Amino acid sequence: MKNLFLLFYFSLLFSSCSVKLPKSYSEKSLKEENYLENYRNNYTLHFNKSTVSEINLQNTPNLFKWNKTDDPVLLKDYKTRPYFNLISKSDTITVSNRHIDFKNVINFRDIGGIKTMEGKTVRWGKIFRSDNLAGLKKSEFRKFNDLHIQTVYDLRTANEIKGKEDKLPENVNYVHFSTVKDNGDLLAQLKNKVINGEISEEKSIELTLELYTGCVSENLPTVRTLLQKVLASDEPVLYHCSAGKDRTGMTTALILSILKVDRKTIMDEYLLSNYYRKDKIEKMLGKVKLAKVVKRHINTKVIENFMKVDERYLNATFEVIDKKYGGMDKFIKNELQIDDKSRNELIRKLTY
Repeated sequence: MKNLFLLFYFSLLFSSCSVKLPKSYSEKSLKEENYLENYRNNYTLHFNKSTVSEINLQNTPNLFKWNKTDDPVLLKDYKTRPYFNLISKSDTITVSNRHIDFKNVINFRDIGGIKTMEGKTVRWGKIFRSDNLAGLKKSEFRKFNDLHIQTVYDLRTANEIKGKEDKLPENVNYVHFSTVKDNGDLLAQLKNKVINGEISEEKSIELTLELYTGCVSENLPTVRTLLQKVLASDEPVLYHCSAGKDRTGMTTALILSILKVDRKTIMDEYLLSNYYRKDKIEKMLGKVKLAKVVKRHINTKVIENFMKVDERYLNATFEVIDKKYGGMDKFIKNELQIDDKSRNELIRKLTY
């Protein structure tokens, strides 16, 4: 009877510790009319049937024939990354999967396929962003190599990397390129303060905003060099931090700004991290609720503030650029040291 009671108690305890995030986490912030979803080696193409008159598969057209009754289009157990040509009366667009599915790397994305203010499209397969690659499995190396990524820039500090080193195929060039100062055990101290309830909701937002404003102030020289290296590459590159959302998100926002993507689209791309990290955040917050049995002062909202992305965070970076440097165009020219000629060359290289 006692064991039955304990079983009932713990099942009740665990069920009460489940967390459901707001509906916004379940919706893609970046709305795309035509898009390709990826799960393992399976792909699902969603498209506007009223405008698309023909679909073909790049590189291997003989392996795919579009049945016009298929909506969506499915590719099962496809071993290479597909690129679809969607043909309409007036245009042909290329679509591939924005999110690349790996089992334990959950925020791995291609920044291609995004429209610019000049009517161009960012090229697929050139620039990738992700969370840390410590969870990449050897069995997934073939899929990783299929992306033709030559260089990986790890934006984490040395202390963040310890015990969570990237796992990469031997042919990939790994570059440790921390974009923030390594303050030793400061992160561990912060975690302890959070666990002990010493960080308020307001303080957690304040600390995150400091990271975002620091990107374009005290850390600007490092960020400038990173951007120059990434953009100069003629081969596909990837950059990542720990969760692939803050330092990685700011880096992506600046790259898309250089390519003349509007801020709303940049923000929508940035907020995708909440969609792809939703399950992980919910699991962590569930564990935090359970831990409150022992650590009563833990604030789940503080944990969420650190784990999510928020418009306020990236807007803080934009605000510094606008107020301190006179706007994005001046910031790119004067602070990132990319003149108009060089910027136009980058646009030609990375868009079509």
